Amino acid sequence: MSITLQDIEVMLGVRVDGLPITGAVKMDWPTLCLQLLGHRPPDPIPHPHENTSILAGARLRFTWLDALFSGPLAADASDEVVQQHARCHILDRLGMILFMDKSADRVSVLPLQFLNPISNAKRYSWGSGALAWLYRHLCKASESKAMQIGGAVMLVQLWAYSRFPLICPVMRLPLLPVEAGPLANRYVI
Repeated sequence: MSITLQDIEVMLGVRVDGLPITGAVKMDWPTLCLQLLGHRPPDPIPHPHENTSILAGARLRFTWLDALFSGPLAADASDEVVQQHARCHILDRLGMILFMDKSADRVSVLPLQFLNPISNAKRYSWGSGALAWLYRHLCKASESKAMQIGGAVMLVQLWAYSRFPLICPVMRLPLLPVEAGPLANRYVI
């Protein structure tokens, strides 16, 4: 048994058809953040044995994003600023659900390259990208020194609940008529 694209689509309601999520993995990430989010992460301050920088490789701290984009948008905000805020919130959701980093305090900025313009997001198969990301993290988690796991771990949990109902928490009884949407709506967690 294995988690499949159908599981992602049915359980999470995430698209599995569309363009593949393939892009650059080595980029000038600070410049991309400046172009698409309107803010450039500060340069890292070298401290041995500490990972305190805002941007580490292609991983950005959630707290930095939250500090910049948590406030309400101005009523007269330009289209560019609205798109920057939308990109940040999409990146935040992608990083917390589909492309979770094992550190739990950073988000990968790799998906940003697919959000320019923001309307491009619906063209991609986010489900297949998330499944590949999950499999990559499952392989890393199987190493003897691994202590954490990343990827769509919520999907792993939902998959286990659906395949092994005895470990499932209390299920919400379906309302009549049955609600449309992902099967994840069934579970009360």
